[in-house]
Amino acid sequence: MKTRVFLTLCVVFVWGLVPLANAQVQTGSAEDNAFQKIDAEGNPDGKITLLLAFEKDFPQSKAIREAYLQLVQLYQDKNDSPKIIEYSEKTLKVDPGNLVALLTATRAYSLEGKPASVERAIQYGTRAEAEIVKLKSGPPQQGYTDADWKRYIESNEGLAKNYLSYARALKR
Repeated sequence: MKTRVFLTLCVVFVWGLVPLANAQVQTGSAEDNAFQKIDAEGNPDGKITLLLAFEKDFPQSKAIREAYLQLVQLYQDKNDSPKIIEYSEKTLKVDPGNLVALLTATRAYSLEGKPASVERAIQYGTRAEAEIVKLKSGPPQQGYTDADWKRYIESNEGLAKNYLSYARALKR
C-alpha cells in the first residue's frame, strides 16, 4: 500500500513538472518542440524513446532533470530496476537534493539486496531524511497549499524511514 502511495505521489510530482520543464526552455525552440512531442506521446515505450532522444540531443538542457524524472517513473511502471537506478542517479547528478530520486534510489538499491547496493540504499535514505528536514523548515513548493505540502512531507518522511529501516535490516 505504501509503495502504491509513493508511486502515486511520484506520478503526480513528475507530471506536475512537465509544464515546469516547458517553462525552462524557450518557446518554439528545438527543446520545446521535443518536450511538446514527449507530452503528446501516449505510449510509454514511445515516451521513453523520445525522452532518451531528448537526453542525447540536449544533455545540457535546463529541463534534463525533468526528463530524467519522467524516465524514472516510466521505468518504475515497467519494474526495470537497473534503469530506475540509472535515471535516479542521473537525476541526482543534476539535482543532488531531489527527494523523489533519493527515495526511488533508496528503494531500488534495497530491493537489489546486494551488500554494496544496501550500503548505497542506506546512504540515499539518510540523504532523503536530511532533505526532508530541510523541506520541513522551508515554505511550500510552488503549486502546493500549506496543508498539501505538509501531507507531502509527512508521506515522504514515512517512506524515507521505512525504506531506510528496510535497508538497515538487510545489512544485518
